[in-house]
Amino acid sequence: MRRVWTIGAALVIVGAAQLARAHDAKDLPAGPIRDRHELMEKIGKNAKIIGDALKAGKMGPESGIGPAAMEISSSASKIPGLFPPGSTDPKSRAKAEIWTNWKKFEEDARTLEARAAEVSNQAAAGGAIAAKAQEMFATCKSCHDDFRTPEKEKK
Repeated sequence: MRRVWTIGAALVIVGAAQLARAHDAKDLPAGPIRDRHELMEKIGKNAKIIGDALKAGKMGPESGIGPAAMEISSSASKIPGLFPPGSTDPKSRAKAEIWTNWKKFEEDARTLEARAAEVSNQAAAGGAIAAKAQEMFATCKSCHDDFRTPEKEKK
């Protein structure tokens, strides 16, 4: 049951990454708004690698989980720096709560960084990747729920 939940969580995150691509980076203003969009896209692509590997039951070195998780960890460390006060735009899905609850936002980024590193370490050691990936994806979802507006439905 736990593995099914992990795969489900991974697919939710991967789906969110696909929705993030609905906005083209070139449509966003240059600077931190575009830069963070591109960083989140990169995180989404790496989350997809992990999610696809989990779904396929591939946990070995050939899965790409370790390097993808390290990329997420490295990217997570950059998240707070791409949200300076006032960096808003109508095309951005960033909620005002990022700046009004900055401490939690930074904590979420640090937690993602640590949990992604744990996934990478488990992949290298042949350990409990699925459980650690579940924690990492839960961190992504929590931050998105708190700090990102939902995608508008296409008509």
